[in-house]
Amino acid sequence: MQGKFEKITLRLVAIILVIFSTLIIVPIEETYASDSDESILIKKVSKSFTKKFCNSIGFGLSKESAMNFSLAENNQVFNKKKNFNNINKELLAEEIANAVVRKCGYPINLSGEKGVKEFKSYYLSKDQES
Repeated sequence: MQGKFEKITLRLVAIILVIFSTLIIVPIEETYASDSDESILIKKVSKSFTKKFCNSIGFGLSKESAMNFSLAENNQVFNKKKNFNNINKELLAEEIANAVVRKCGYPINLSGEKGVKEFKSYYLSKDQES
């Protein structure tokens, strides 16, 4: 009976040692969490901008007015968010350009990859100004 107890205890200690040694030896990367946080923030900002921009176009604003309004509103909303100022502007512009061309590109004569590239460069230039 005591032999069985010793075997169970020994196995339990071995399992605990293996678990703790793996946690200590294997480095945990924090970059995965920050990457996913950034991509989530990019998607939120893009969705918000696209909605504002396309609604502005639908109400009859010019492309430039819709851009200025949407940028100002998004900056005001997301400036308080952590890491908003450190967001990758290229990835954000790409996400926004794809969404805008897909959702409301027709009224502003943008379609396909050419439209995405054109809107992306327009967005980046306006973002630099603001």
